[in-house]
Amino acid sequence: MQVFIVSVLVCAILILLLRKVAHRLDIVDRPGGRKRHEHPTPMVGGLAMFIAVLAALFIGDALHGNVATLLGCAAVLVLLGVLDDKHGLSVSLRMGIQVFLVSVVIVGAGGTITHLGALFGRDIPLGMFAIPFSVIAFVGGINAINMIDGTDGMAGKMALITTLGVATIFYLAGAVELLPLTWAMLGALVGFLLFNSRLFVKRAWVFMGDSGSMWLGLVLGWFMAQVTQGGVSAEPALVLWLFGIPLIDTLVVMARRMKRKQSPFAGDRTHIHHVLEHAGLSVRRTVLVLSLVQLVLVGIGVCFYLIHAPAAVVFWSFALPMAAYYYRLRNYK
Repeated sequence: MQVFIVSVLVCAILILLLRKVAHRLDIVDRPGGRKRHEHPTPMVGGLAMFIAVLAALFIGDALHGNVATLLGCAAVLVLLGVLDDKHGLSVSLRMGIQVFLVSVVIVGAGGTITHLGALFGRDIPLGMFAIPFSVIAFVGGINAINMIDGTDGMAGKMALITTLGVATIFYLAGAVELLPLTWAMLGALVGFLLFNSRLFVKRAWVFMGDSGSMWLGLVLGWFMAQVTQGGVSAEPALVLWLFGIPLIDTLVVMARRMKRKQSPFAGDRTHIHHVLEHAGLSVRRTVLVLSLVQLVLVGIGVCFYLIHAPAAVVFWSFALPMAAYYYRLRNYK
């Protein structure tokens, strides 16, 4: 609990301090184009959260081993995100650095996904494809959080709910060595949402920016890898439920873009929160609805873990509704 409290306080204090610095250095997100906010907003939430997690783990004497390696790579992503927020880096440069950093995490911090579970009756080992598959999964997770970060409080709430689910599974599995990082993450996310979510302020005081979404995606990806190995040893398909809405949204949006022969990373307003807003929901209700759906999805994932559901059930019960959502949006413009 000490780690959680320290993380909340440090994050909140840093956001208040860094907002002024962001305006001076012009690290702000300005209205225009596809952006719906009306005021220039500092993009320092990701930096504040990261420093808060580091401080909390340092005070709690939990900054060592694989966690230290993970957060060392996350620090580089924070710097990359700050530069991207300010200067707008190319997709190829961002992807190249992401691939390198996730490779370090996979090899050096125990982030390898070694099998796919018994999807067709017996376990499917990845063998020599384990590292390439893990790289794709990690990079996909990073960009899933980045893509869902399109309206106030969305990415923060998605990450918070996913981390709650992961922490519950770690606790049930007795993987207590992994809990300090989850507590620190939860604290930082709560501290950030105090100033980003429209539940607490009339409009967002701060955005997480790419400096937040990328490192959050990396850490969540590492959490997913830990769920499939060690003392937890859950079915890999369980990761789909824990990632939930960000994963569904990213896969469907990218598939739609590629079908239209566009870059999967091209910006548009076809994300799931845009669909709900176009249907008439306010931003606040859109975030609330998707947060509730995310809570249900993660809750189902935890229940599947508790009852040791077969891999095929876990996978297909997620894949079929996602395919139905893609089909439902086939003519959406």
